[in-house]
Amino acid sequence: MRPIQRYHFSELPSTNDKAKELCAKYAVNEYLAVTTDVQTQGRGRNGKVWLGEYNENVYCSFAVRYGQASDKSSPDLASYQVRGALAVLSLVRSILPPHGRSNVFLKYPNDVYMFDLAQERKKICGVLVEHEFIGARCVGTVIGIGVNVRQTVFSQDIAAKASSLLLCGIDVAVEEVITRLLEEWERLCEMQLDDLYAEWWRELALQGVSVALHGSGEKWTALRLNTDGTLVVENQHGEKRIILNGDSVRRLDW
Repeated sequence: MRPIQRYHFSELPSTNDKAKELCAKYAVNEYLAVTTDVQTQGRGRNGKVWLGEYNENVYCSFAVRYGQASDKSSPDLASYQVRGALAVLSLVRSILPPHGRSNVFLKYPNDVYMFDLAQERKKICGVLVEHEFIGARCVGTVIGIGVNVRQTVFSQDIAAKASSLLLCGIDVAVEEVITRLLEEWERLCEMQLDDLYAEWWRELALQGVSVALHGSGEKWTALRLNTDGTLVVENQHGEKRIILNGDSVRRLDW
């Protein structure tokens, strides 16, 4: 894979939208990256708004388009959220001293959390993957990655949940995080799918963990991941369910 071409802007409504626009005229199967100092209409999962301060965070989107004969399957498409989450996990650990690397971990499916200075788990990164289809054929993918780097104040609706690398004790420049993110993305794009999913499952550390499901009063146990990235859980009666949305499952050991 060629080194990723990066396009930087001082301000954008959305890096995902700009990446999709640029990718329409880009070489097939070649990634591009779009970054900005601030985005004014950032999106999160499930229709949530994602905003941040100017030049304090990473606002980055990778994009790729496929040829006319593209037959991207569900496992291939699901792998993009895995790469995004693992790229951030790896880059943050690369900044930390060895004894602090266990303080960074994944929440299913693709959120990166850290212990802050008060030893509370806080979200520092989210990943939003958007696919473009013509009929049943996937023609392109955009992977949006937001990392809270130096922001210290968050809106009331997310303040209890969100944090930044700086608030977790990591004093690092935004540009250094972007550089490491691009390096990790390139590395993970070279990884075989089986190895990628094995690393994802290992980092999620969900095997045998008790979880609660939204709308269910029962306790469930996480069993495995399907090849499309969905999570299989089982209750005490042997009933199994497939989890499609990480917001509908909560670890009971956190």
